[in-house]
Amino acid sequence: MFFAMISMCLPLGAQWQRFNRQPWEKGAFETRQYRNLFVEMGYSPKAVEDKLKEVFDDVFRGPNKVYFEVGDSLGYVSDIKNHDVRTEGMSYGMMIAVQMDEKDIFDRLWRWSKKYMQHKSGPREGYFAWSCKTDGTHNAEGAASDGELYFVTSLIFASNRWGDDTGIDYKKEAKYILDCSMAKDGTDGQMPLIHPDYQLITFTPDRMGSRFTDPSYHIPAFYEVWARWADDGRADYWRQAAQKAREFLHKAIHPETGLNPDLCLYDGSIMSNPWMNRSGGANFRYDSWRVPMNIALDYEWCCEDKEWQRQYGERIQNFLFSQGINDFVDQYRVDGSLPEENEILPAGGFKKLRHSIGLVATSAAASVMCGHEKKRDFVKALWEMPHQPFDDGYFDAYYDGLLRLFAFMHLSGHYRIVFPNPLRVLSVGNVSMTIDTGAGGRIVSFKHNGREMLSQLTMPESFGSTFWTSPQKEWNWPPVPEIDKYPYEVTEEGNSLVLTSAVAEKLGLRVKKLFQTDPKTNSVVVEYQIVNADKVAHSVAPWEITRVPHGGLIFFDAPMEGITPAGLMPFVAEHGLVWLAPDVTNENRKVNADGKGWLAYLCNGLVMLKQFDDLTPGQPAPGEAEIQVYVNRGKTYIELESQGEYVKLQPGEMLSWKVRWSLFECDSPEPSKKLAKTIRKKVAHK
Repeated sequence: MFFAMISMCLPLGAQWQRFNRQPWEKGAFETRQYRNLFVEMGYSPKAVEDKLKEVFDDVFRGPNKVYFEVGDSLGYVSDIKNHDVRTEGMSYGMMIAVQMDEKDIFDRLWRWSKKYMQHKSGPREGYFAWSCKTDGTHNAEGAASDGELYFVTSLIFASNRWGDDTGIDYKKEAKYILDCSMAKDGTDGQMPLIHPDYQLITFTPDRMGSRFTDPSYHIPAFYEVWARWADDGRADYWRQAAQKAREFLHKAIHPETGLNPDLCLYDGSIMSNPWMNRSGGANFRYDSWRVPMNIALDYEWCCEDKEWQRQYGERIQNFLFSQGINDFVDQYRVDGSLPEENEILPAGGFKKLRHSIGLVATSAAASVMCGHEKKRDFVKALWEMPHQPFDDGYFDAYYDGLLRLFAFMHLSGHYRIVFPNPLRVLSVGNVSMTIDTGAGGRIVSFKHNGREMLSQLTMPESFGSTFWTSPQKEWNWPPVPEIDKYPYEVTEEGNSLVLTSAVAEKLGLRVKKLFQTDPKTNSVVVEYQIVNADKVAHSVAPWEITRVPHGGLIFFDAPMEGITPAGLMPFVAEHGLVWLAPDVTNENRKVNADGKGWLAYLCNGLVMLKQFDDLTPGQPAPGEAEIQVYVNRGKTYIELESQGEYVKLQPGEMLSWKVRWSLFECDSPEPSKKLAKTIRKKVAHK
């Protein structure tokens, strides 16, 4: 299901952005927008879709998969080269599954984790044995704190995406882990995941492992998720933990190379331990690879530490680039020098420095933070690098494969915050309207007995119905994001669903949308309000843009000579109305018309009628019109547009404009006297 819809999820307008655009100023918690660097770089959305599916299948379904199903309800992710199941891989698999809307995979992984790995009682209650055999037998009893970190976050996301009434109470399971952790105080050697003195994550939540930490475990964005949706009464604590984690990363990362140690103390310093120095524990190696990707995630979602994060992203890419974009190895001392033989950490029976795809992946993911042109080389290197065995036979389908998949999710804009369901559905009689409150309050569906009228194309700016302010010359292109794309605040006022935008920085205006059903006419009335939140006056008009599939019949009440530019589209005048069955050309076309307060579209046996204020010729904004029709080149989609009166708003003033949406069946596929009469009757009785 996910892959059939993936290109619809691409960031609106991303395909028309230059690759050298600068990183964003706001995070997805505020904007719900994500960059697709592959598309920005020139890869087609279809190619990106296919590539992400290929990488996903490599991990979960292909011949080198690391995911295995057990019976009817269980499944596990295995570190093949080490012949075990780890909380790292299980929780990573769950995060990927919830991101990809793969509920069956998620539930199987969680059931296996809960059945075999989670301690049900005793000092470790709530924690998970970090390593098990594939039959569930424990190789170790203790927990590794990063596993719990991912378990909690992925469970919260599952609750937001699927709810808690489909067989697993995801939110309850997440809270249980957190409550068990926070209740531990050192008794019997067990500690909280987050060290109580430093408010930073432990390496392992026990007396020994809580003395130090692993920089790759610090993911501030996850704590921001907990603060919003864990519902455990610790929101302020988790927000503080996020800030502490950001401050820690500043200290733990080398100021010149951008490299970080595998393990360190809570102040970011290397532990004074001869064993650590001899064995390379103070070096940048396997765990360390995750840090660029973790910091990129915090940047994408939160943007709270953007200045430092941008500098960090370029710093580590600059270092790796200096080693050769196709040659940098996977282990270094933090000063950038190569480790001695005794410091190299072996993997899978091999002890060798390699140009590993896992580090290629995470360093490419850092590109979302970077403004320099080198990011292009990192993204290209990831796209082109095959995941296959090295010449000596070494192959890591597990760790390299998972990091590769995470990086492709990052760079395609699909490692996302899973908000609680943003869709609101209004139903009246046999008509339903669906509004996406998390994406500009856009009307994404308008159905009659389940039959869709609006365009459902997956390309940006080609589906659903949106709202802009007029005239367009005030903002040019792209549409103002606070009004067109960003989340709206949702409230109820009486029997109305009310959505409120943030103030548009570029315009000083705020938009409210009030949706109300009318049972008498089986219609939905949408009231648009534009509020001047600025300190100066603004002249503005309301503008609704509704996209419908090509292939239908547009009609409204207007004189032919009032449609401009004349002759641009093949309108005909019949039965007192003007009609247009759009043809197909290689050019985008748009006309203006002075109508009579309504606009209709007939397609596939349904008529959509939109009614609004009838304007005199001088009332629309300069260069605009009461009715506008835009036909996209080729045979793709049509925009049916209507505008209200252009007025001057003083600071604090508001204008209001209503559009009534109706949808009914019609058995005539062409202009007819009967259809004209039906429409006139409905317009007269609105």
